[in-house]
Amino acid sequence: MNLGDNLVVNTRFVVTILFCVSLAGCDTPRVTPFSGQVKGVSMTPGLRDGEAISWLPAQVDAYQRYVPVVCKREDELVTKRIIGLAGESIRIADGELVKDGEILRKTPRLLQQFGLIVDRKTDSWRDATQSWRQLNNTWVCEHVSPKHTAWLTFHPELSPGVVPAIDGVRIYDDVSWLSKETRRLNIVQDVGISVVLDIDLDEECGLEIVVGKNQHMARLVVRKQGRLAVIAGRLDGQFVVTAWPIPQSHQEFLEGHSAVSVSLAYEVPKEWSVESEVAHEDHQPRDVASLGLGIKLLTEREEVSAKEICTVTAEKLLVWRDTQWLATPNKSEWSVPVGHVFVLGDCPAASRDSRHWGPLPIDAIQGTVLQPSPGELFPFRLHQD
Repeated sequence: MNLGDNLVVNTRFVVTILFCVSLAGCDTPRVTPFSGQVKGVSMTPGLRDGEAISWLPAQVDAYQRYVPVVCKREDELVTKRIIGLAGESIRIADGELVKDGEILRKTPRLLQQFGLIVDRKTDSWRDATQSWRQLNNTWVCEHVSPKHTAWLTFHPELSPGVVPAIDGVRIYDDVSWLSKETRRLNIVQDVGISVVLDIDLDEECGLEIVVGKNQHMARLVVRKQGRLAVIAGRLDGQFVVTAWPIPQSHQEFLEGHSAVSVSLAYEVPKEWSVESEVAHEDHQPRDVASLGLGIKLLTEREEVSAKEICTVTAEKLLVWRDTQWLATPNKSEWSVPVGHVFVLGDCPAASRDSRHWGPLPIDAIQGTVLQPSPGELFPFRLHQD
């Protein structure tokens, strides 16, 4: 199959329920969702080939940006995601989505839907300051010092999920579910890390947490013990970071149901704790080896035994990347007329969508996808690359 043939493959459905029903004795009809089976990979990884989904009709004015929908295109049902609304100008530049001249910024919760895991191997990290020790699938720091930062750094050459390049090691827009004809070797700039830190800390001390990519660093200060989820990295032209505690009760629930896939999505903050513009020169592709996580003890004691007052375990340490949006060879900007929306597939390399058809009449939308993809036991739900 050549590249052109592969790109015309849409995500299709076999419709199994066709209309709503009324319950006997009820004054108000109760709507039964439509359902179908996904065919194709244009919405992968959120909606995989062969996955059963449901969708429910909604009012025209209820359709919002980033909502996955089922729509009708040339007598065929396809599923896409709404990106542009009526009256907006949508442009794709350097892998980013630009609305009316400004990059569309994702919230932490939206990153759940678009992010992909590049690496989740503990072996891909190295102790840069002789402070950490590897223990099974975790890194443990029992000697947190008030004098220097204990660093863990990501080493791409050790990672099974990163492809080496002639001029260095880079993260490419390449995913395992794509055929060879649709894989792209574009360098993805939006990359970051996620980790759960289990902190055992003396109440009179604090812990400084530093996370960074290249020259961008974010500093967090924690003064309580417990489990803390952290997400940081370059995203949509910004360096972003957020952190939040994972309740002990939820931790126990997960440990008691380790065989069940449970999402921590409801705990993720709505907004980033820190957002800073990425310098212009950082738009150029760079080596990702400078991804790092560091910790330092904060205390006013003159003499301390760090092992007695602070131990930190880094769990679920992973590297993520954002979706790399692609323009077409002949066009990169579209105006959305009144009564239309601009829709895209989550896997741009394998999707035909508004980049090829143009904006879609809103009347073509059949409904909003109801069934979410199952979550994973991570600080937030990312999809496996």
